[in-house]
Amino acid sequence: MPKPLLDAPRTERIAKLLDTRHGRSLKDETFELSARVEGENPVMQVVLRNRDHTQVYTMEAALIRADWPSFGLSEGLDVCVDFLDWHLGEYFREGRDAFLPLDWKNFRFGDVEIMARGDLRNVLLEDLADAWLRGDTDLVEREVGALEARRGRRKPA
Repeated sequence: MPKPLLDAPRTERIAKLLDTRHGRSLKDETFELSARVEGENPVMQVVLRNRDHTQVYTMEAALIRADWPSFGLSEGLDVCVDFLDWHLGEYFREGRDAFLPLDWKNFRFGDVEIMARGDLRNVLLEDLADAWLRGDTDLVEREVGALEARRGRRKPA
């Protein structure tokens, strides 16, 4: 069985790096990390998720190894991590208004090109819309009330 791209110690090192570099900008948010191989290409995913899941920013970066054959999977993943770290710096520096495009796009990053994409979603709202469409209005009212209570807008029922 091949060694995973992100084992526990490496995941912890990357998470610590992101927390060290960007922790002051976080607002009750956490980073979630994962990696995968698509074909021969390493793909790094960083998710910035707030506690109530109303803002979930998923960022992905990939190195196309056919274009950069000198990079192994591990080295390619390191470049992807560096790119996403750089992007997070831009995101926070621009007041959370610098997003990666929805579709894969090439970005020049140092001496290489990285493919990257991003998606900002309100997962809670999507889940509540699905519940409302199913007719589960009690769940919707309960969740909206709990969200408003957490934000100090009203007391829970």
